[in-house]
Amino acid sequence: MALEDILRALEDNAEDRIEAIKQDTQQRVNEIVSEVEKEASRSKRLRLKKVQDAIKSECTGIVYSASLKAKNELIKAQEETVYEAFRLAEQRLAGLHSNEEYPKIFELLLDECLEILDGEVVLRVRADDRGLLDKLMANRDVPYSISETPLEASGGLVAGSPDGEVIVYNSFESRLSKAKETLRLEISNALFNPEANS
Repeated sequence: MALEDILRALEDNAEDRIEAIKQDTQQRVNEIVSEVEKEASRSKRLRLKKVQDAIKSECTGIVYSASLKAKNELIKAQEETVYEAFRLAEQRLAGLHSNEEYPKIFELLLDECLEILDGEVVLRVRADDRGLLDKLMANRDVPYSISETPLEASGGLVAGSPDGEVIVYNSFESRLSKAKETLRLEISNALFNPEANS
């Protein structure tokens, strides 16, 4: 074989190897590009999911916050309505002592106190009710004294034992105060939960 043939054979062999390297390189480049595209797509999906999750979370927070605010506003409005009902009740109680039924109401409150207390009683009433109290006590066989300190209330009385160990608060305000929790629930149910009353 001549030198020329050897050189030609080497050149052909080199060209074949160069072509194989090019093809191998191109294939590797295609694989790398494909991997990069897949990674970019996955990364894009992950970023998109993060953004969607963040938006969902923000929306949930906004809805929860708005719902909480609405509930708080509703509770506040309900409390104001119940407060207004008690304010109106207190106003009506304040004017009850000038009602013609007041002596009967006062007598009922007095009898409640006398049922609880035994023996002598000390009674505290509004200055305007002293005469009514003396008149009512004249019909009862119970020793009593009237406190010199007038009752600061719109009506009713406070009765106690002489030693002060037992005291019965039966003024309009104390009765309303005792009943407030029960009444608050009843008023709330009547105003805001009509199904509970049916």
